[in-house]
Amino acid sequence: MERVYLEQLQFNINVLSSVYAKYYFDLRSLAEDNGLSSPSEYEPLTKERAKKLEMSLKTEVFRNSNNSDERICCQLELLINNEKLIKNID
Repeated sequence: MERVYLEQLQFNINVLSSVYAKYYFDLRSLAEDNGLSSPSEYEPLTKERAKKLEMSLKTEVFRNSNNSDERICCQLELLINNEKLIKNID
């Protein structure tokens, strides 16, 4: 629906990969030069870090959800992921 709306406004939502890459690296350099980011933010994503990020996202969804079914689902997923992380640490 959003895509149709933007098309009706004749808003170009397609970006060439070369243009995206240019602005991505320009903005990244600008942020680094001004102390707004650290090089560690650009390290490859490990499985462990991905799981931690996923858990923190689900925790936020759980905290902010008013839907009891969604909260229960997130809580169960968090418990399962915690068990998996604990097993990997041992």
